[in-house]
Amino acid sequence: MLNQLCLCAQIKSLNELRYTPAGLPVLTMWLTHESWQMELQQRFLAKMEIQAKALGDLAAHWPYQPGSMVEITGFLSQKGIYHSRPVLHIQQIREYKG
Repeated sequence: MLNQLCLCAQIKSLNELRYTPAGLPVLTMWLTHESWQMELQQRFLAKMEIQAKALGDLAAHWPYQPGSMVEITGFLSQKGIYHSRPVLHIQQIREYKG
């Protein structure tokens, strides 16, 4: 099944790097997005905020700060067993240059 998302967003905030019980680095953040989209031949202002996380080497060597515009590729999954809110799992990231 397909679950792939590409999103240009601004990093709103970053939590401190933490480690799982198995020693895997995890970096959690909030992203914001705002763009004009076409829906039913009308312009629509699409705005949203989503939680995202990076794991492993990507988290350990994170180069971006809050305020950075980035292009992210990843997949969506629920936050946890008891929380169905989606979280974007970052697989690739690069600076967005517009």
